[in-house]
Amino acid sequence: MEWQAAVAAAFGLGDVAEPWVPVAGGRSHLVWRLRTSRGTWAVKRLNRSREDWWMRDYLVSAQVQLDAWERGFPMPRPVHPLEPAAPLLADVRAGDDVESYLVHEWHDGGPATEDVSAWVGTTLAALHDLPAGPAPEDSPPHPVEEWREWLDEAPNDFTSAVRAYLPDIAEARALVTATAGLTPVNTHRDVKPDNVLQTSRGPLLLDWDGAGPEYAEWELTRAAVYFSDLGQDRSAFDRVITSYETAGGRRPPASPASFAGLLDVYLRGAAWMVWRALGHRPVTPPERAAAHTHALELLSDLRTSLTNLDTWTTRLR
Repeated sequence: MEWQAAVAAAFGLGDVAEPWVPVAGGRSHLVWRLRTSRGTWAVKRLNRSREDWWMRDYLVSAQVQLDAWERGFPMPRPVHPLEPAAPLLADVRAGDDVESYLVHEWHDGGPATEDVSAWVGTTLAALHDLPAGPAPEDSPPHPVEEWREWLDEAPNDFTSAVRAYLPDIAEARALVTATAGLTPVNTHRDVKPDNVLQTSRGPLLLDWDGAGPEYAEWELTRAAVYFSDLGQDRSAFDRVITSYETAGGRRPPASPASFAGLLDVYLRGAAWMVWRALGHRPVTPPERAAAHTHALELLSDLRTSLTNLDTWTTRLR
């Protein structure tokens, strides 16, 4: 447990009381529950890049998280490391490697067992009242021509499967690049059911390390889809939107472009996984193998969303 003790020491958590317990969750980062002499903690090892862009984005996410905590948002308390590499972030040596960690206070709980759609809308309206930063960077998703160049590098079953989604990529990109009239905010950016923990205190919003600039309309409609069984539960979808309006937020226009934020997540996520699968990013062999599956899952979700756009749009009228 030497490595675990080093992480605990970096955050001043006390003596490790038992081995870490892995926590099932997202694909991006590994999370453990850690019990120490001072309490119980959620420890996250970031799957980070050492490129400058990563730290720029991280600094924004840390500031959004700290602003939200200071305003009393329903979220776990972030723990400051004793010698931060950046706000809330500690670099800890494990053998020859240096790994980056975040720690939050642990809360017992589980998936939301009751409808939280009204809570989601109200929470988003409050989030969108945080200090606003600049609009999201004008960096549209990669055009289809670039996708073709990537796929031409290595003709195989995987690239052939990706190629079948090129028409969907082109259709989605056209909607994602239409951002006129949208409202820039600094916010969580990943409000979905598996980031909501139901506790005795009520729901808590987890996983703030992806926070940053977003369009309010995109985050709202994305949450409405996520918390309504991908739009199939009409009443839950409506509760997200109407509770947001009641709390002072603005209703998105009844247009397919209002759902471009969901398409954007799938487009950028799929591109990242295709790069990994093709060896364009320094990842381990298991990570590269997993990227093949994850890329195709994201592209399948993109296609499904495109087929549902007309139905979802009618629910904004």
